[in-house]
Parts: sequence; structure tokens; C-alpha cells
Amino acid sequence: MLQAEGLVKRFGSRNAVNGVDLDVATGSICGFLGPNGAGKSTTLRMVVGVLPPDAGRVRVNGLDVWREAGRQGIGWLPERAPLHPDATVEQFVAWSAGMHGWSGAPLKRSVDEAIALCDLGEVRHRACGALSRGFRQRVGLASALAHDPLLLVLDEPTAGLDPAQVLAFRGLLQSLKGRVTVLLSTHVLAEVEALCDRLVVLDRGRVISTGTPGEVRHALGVSARLELEVDDPVRAESALLECGLRISRRVACPDAPWTAIVAEGSVTPEVRGRVAQGLARDGVAIRRLDLEHGPLEEAFRRLGEEPA
Repeated sequence: MLQAEGLVKRFGSRNAVNGVDLDVATGSICGFLGPNGAGKSTTLRMVVGVLPPDAGRVRVNGLDVWREAGRQGIGWLPERAPLHPDATVEQFVAWSAGMHGWSGAPLKRSVDEAIALCDLGEVRHRACGALSRGFRQRVGLASALAHDPLLLVLDEPTAGLDPAQVLAFRGLLQSLKGRVTVLLSTHVLAEVEALCDRLVVLDRGRVISTGTPGEVRHALGVSARLELEVDDPVRAESALLECGLRISRRVACPDAPWTAIVAEGSVTPEVRGRVAQGLARDGVAIRRLDLEHGPLEEAFRRLGEEPA
């Protein structure tokens, strides 16, 4: 659905974006991540046709955003929804659809659908300027969806929302999965892990990692551990050591004969499988065998500490 190739943007002598490629599959939700100053917002502005690239091209559904009608297939919600404070919710959403060429009965139908989808019925006739931050973001999303886009681009859509509003907005995005392709930039990493099929990580204007959340964690060196509960800790620890892991914790569970063990090291799904085979071979009963990852925040903290 979205292909961006070799995007470059310079501000003075500095390359804010330096050769970024993106490939987002139809119907997927792709998380776009990176520390502050990585170039995420600049890249998104080039993707949606707001900021011209110094090099590279962007295509949506095969159409070039800058030379053809590619941008007509894009819905765009920047960090702060650009609402007109005096317009009602219905008026603003209708204006947005009208800007993309909709009119008459199709426009009214699209407005009704967008308002219903974003759960805005109770504030439909209220002025945008009188709404809470959470409702304003929902209006921004409704206006981005009103022209039935192929690609929805969201830049920090939950910034400034309280926890309840974040959960509500996340549920709204989940309801869109499969209906529209989404490129989502956010600092709420739990959000991308809950919503996204794939991630793209940017640092200092370059893509440094792509893949599933698990693949990105591994590529960025985010720690992982194996947590298990077994009936024979001695044999279990022998199997763990055999797989190259180290034991970081061993605690007897309140309900005998179980013992909880935490093992760290190069923990991957493949290693977990080898551990399971070793435990079965040695006759160790297993109540729990979970692969747990450290949060992606750990990787972004390290990226921020690295010298430029």
C-alpha cells in the first residue's frame, strides 16, 4: 500500500532524514518509532505530501504522492488535530470530506459513518473548541477517515491524553485493523506492541531496524528472559545451563513441589524450544515456561545515550 524510497530532507547542512525506505502492507498497522529528533515527524510530513522531499519518492497504492493523485488516498492526523474551534463536529468532518471532492448524499453518508465509528454522536453538534483533548483527537481521526482513505497516517495521536483516553483511542484503532492501512508514530511503546504487525525504527534520520515487535527487540538488543515453574529445580537448572543460559533467580513456590526459576542470556524462541526438549528428556514436569521480553523503552534509552 505504501512504498517510500530513499527519502531525504535537509535543513541547512543537516540531513534530518537520510535515505528512509518504508514498505507498509495493505490492511496492516505499522508502528513508526524512534527517540526524539530521529526524524519521524519530518518523514511523515513527506509521506502525506505536506513537506516536499529533497530526494526520494512516495507512492500510495501505486500512485506518486507528489506527481499523481496519491495523496488523495491518505488520511492524516498530526499530533494536534487542526480543528476550527467555531465549527461543530459535523461541520468540520463534512468540510474535511468536501476538501477531498465528496459532496451530496455520499458526503453525508461518509460523515455519518465517520462520526459513528469514532463514537462522536453525543458531541456531533457541539463546537470543536468546546471539546476535551480526547474528543478533539477523535474528531481529528473522524475527519481523517471521512473521505474513506486507503492509508491513515497518525503522528503521536495519543500525546497529552490521560490513561483512560489512551485506552479508548487504542480500542478505536484496533477496530480499524484490516479496514484501512495505518502508519502510526508514537512514544507509547505499549501501544505499538498491542496494535502493530510490524515496526520501523528510525534513529538520526536513518532506518535502523524493521520487523515484528519481537524481531525489533532482538535486533536492538533488548533483554529477554525465560521464566519457568518446575518440580525439579536441580535438573531444570542443568538443562538451562546446557542451553547457554544463566540462572538469575530461584524461588520456591508456596504450592509445593513447584519452584520458580528465571534464566537470562541469549533467549530466543528457538532456545525456549531447546529448553523444553531438555526438560522433557530429563523428566522434569513444567507448569510454566514463558519467554519474557524487556520493554522497548530500554532500547530507546540506549539510542538516546549513544553519541551522534
